[in-house]
Amino acid sequence: MNSNSELPKKSNKQWILLSAIAALLLIAFSFLYNWQRYFTSATTTQAEYGTPAIVIENFDYLETITFKIHEYNEINEEYKKGIVQVFINNKFYDAEDRSERFHLTNIKDRAPKVFAFGNFTGKSETNKDDLAFLVENEDSSSSILFIISSNGDVLYKKRYDSEVPAINSFKRGSKVFMDTEQLQPSPEDGLIIKFKSHKSVILYVSKTTNFEEFHQYTTEELDDMKNPHYEDEESPSQSGGDSI
Repeated sequence: MNSNSELPKKSNKQWILLSAIAALLLIAFSFLYNWQRYFTSATTTQAEYGTPAIVIENFDYLETITFKIHEYNEINEEYKKGIVQVFINNKFYDAEDRSERFHLTNIKDRAPKVFAFGNFTGKSETNKDDLAFLVENEDSSSSILFIISSNGDVLYKKRYDSEVPAINSFKRGSKVFMDTEQLQPSPEDGLIIKFKSHKSVILYVSKTTNFEEFHQYTTEELDDMKNPHYEDEESPSQSGGDSI
């Protein structure tokens, strides 16, 4: 009689125990599922996209006021976001001093001469070109050159006052002047910057881990260095002095 009365008690205890084990297993399964989904998602995103894309509030509006002519359609949205971010970081949209409000040129013929693509550092992690672009202030008295990566990182920045140059890129191996009067093959893709009276080349130099600017000699300059002209002074043949 006693044994029969204990059966319901044992059954209740077993049911409670089984319910507790089931609940614990459900919680553990849910945790493991969500943990795996979270880290798998994060890994997939990094593998597929690398550095997270630039997120800019009101980008559609800023894109409209930054790229006002169709000649900039060649620049895809990824790089446009990088340019807009540069504008935001440098306060070009809302600078208190209007002379510091820089913009991309609105002259259609000039637009193709203010941006250029190339693997300028030779170390692109995403296998995508870098972008160089020139901005100018409202009275076109000054300009700033930027080189950015496809991720929007600023690799180089230089301001030019009193002149608004033009730029173009060239491929690795092109012959340029680098600190000597002899043409040498470029170690990386480079940028040529043209002014009214001269032109320079901007190259990434691995030894210094910096971009450097090199003057490009004209034929006249090379001739003058080989055959110097003496003005308002006696030439060595006329001075009667001993040569060194």
